[in-house]
Amino acid sequence: MDNFTIFNLQILAAFLMVIFGLRWFILPKVSKLPIHEALIPFVFLQGIRYLGSMFMVDNQIYDEFPKDLAFTIGAWDYSVAILAIITTYALRVKWKYAIPLVWIFNLWGFADLMTALPQASAQEFYNYDIGGIWWMSVIIGPITIISHIYIFIRLFKNLRKK
Repeated sequence: MDNFTIFNLQILAAFLMVIFGLRWFILPKVSKLPIHEALIPFVFLQGIRYLGSMFMVDNQIYDEFPKDLAFTIGAWDYSVAILAIITTYALRVKWKYAIPLVWIFNLWGFADLMTALPQASAQEFYNYDIGGIWWMSVIIGPITIISHIYIFIRLFKNLRKK
């Protein structure tokens, strides 16, 4: 089996695990919470995106990987992590602009993923020595994507209530 197939099978397994875990264990609890409280764990989770800066670390990604793309992925991910921490705090203290900040955070973070993922995949990085970036991609990637989707769903539901 080739690396592309293995990588995508692992991504599929991760998506299934996260979706089932979300539906069975998490949504029954958070769906009853007010929006500020419900969004905290999903936004806070995105703080782990600081790990994306691994793309900029020497010897973590193969030499042919474009340095400008590595910097872009690393910098965007790190900025999403910092924004997630700030947004989590705003939600926690119920700052009056917390929900608009969640919109900004979620649009920024989702745009990052939708920009970086196709570009990184085009480099066929799964065929090279990528160290910890492999496990980060097949575990954290699906979790963050589904987290962003849930945040969007909850934000749109909140708009309809008004």
